[in-house]
Amino acid sequence: MAEIIEAKRREQFGSRFARRFRRQGLIPAVFYFRGDDALSLLLDSKQITQFLGHTHGLIDLQIEGEKSPRKCVVKDVQYDPLTDQVVHVDFLGITMGEKIEVTVQLKLIGTPVGVKQGGILEHLTRELEIECFPRHLPDHLEVDVSELNVGDSIQVKDLNFENITILNDPNETIALVELPKAAISAEEEAAAEEAAAEAAAEGEEEAPEESEE
Repeated sequence: MAEIIEAKRREQFGSRFARRFRRQGLIPAVFYFRGDDALSLLLDSKQITQFLGHTHGLIDLQIEGEKSPRKCVVKDVQYDPLTDQVVHVDFLGITMGEKIEVTVQLKLIGTPVGVKQGGILEHLTRELEIECFPRHLPDHLEVDVSELNVGDSIQVKDLNFENITILNDPNETIALVELPKAAISAEEEAAAEEAAAEAAAEGEEEAPEESEE
């Protein structure tokens, strides 16, 4: 089910007005659909921030003055680099019977075996580019990492979702479990000491015996 997002038409432009809108709790946005002229809009800051915080699914964009909502998805979001607040949103209009390419959030579920053994889970890829029909568009995608041991990883080529084609590089790493750096350093030091001891022992065995006169 699509979520309803309300929007007003924007009639004032420029960075000065954009800052004023944000102070008023409004976020500038643009709606695109094929070759039609782009529509400049304003969104309620709280509503769009809440929506982006839990889903990137289908949207019924209800524009002020229009009877019917427009089916769309979020195509791009710009955030303030200092506050991480939403500053601009791009919407892409869709046709339900045609495939679309969108970005969806990727969530890891489960606690890896390797983490229980002292490892650290690294989540490297947090979004995926996918292609699918709008009716199959998920709010997010989940990847179970509970079977990962220390040294194990999951790559894009390991994923398989019904009715969805993943467009990322197949060799891109999604998540991995590795030892903490301190533990790795300790292991390397121990291995170096062991190697040095073995080399010393071999050297003693190979040393020529002194001849008796």
